[in-house]
Amino acid sequence: MRSVLPLNAMAIAMGLHVRVGIEDNLWGRKGERMTSVQQVEQMVRLAREMHREVATGKQAKAIHKIGEHYQSADETLAKIGYAPNRQSGERGAPLRRVA
Repeated sequence: MRSVLPLNAMAIAMGLHVRVGIEDNLWGRKGERMTSVQQVEQMVRLAREMHREVATGKQAKAIHKIGEHYQSADETLAKIGYAPNRQSGERGAPLRRVA
């Protein structure tokens, strides 16, 4: 639980997206409880110190495709960038197809 902040700091420095919330870590320094809001504020401060833009709620939903629904598992996999599932009669694990 105490590694959430350092790992998120490294992720921000590497240009990755981070997320925080009460399910990740309840505790701040010296055993003080942190709310989800406090954790978000901490990550926003850290991101701004590293000159990274912070997504709005609407942008974050678009990045993570929250609220989008698809007709099938194959369509879902294709939309999130994975290879399609096996074709009818095909055996074995699906592989990424190189175009």
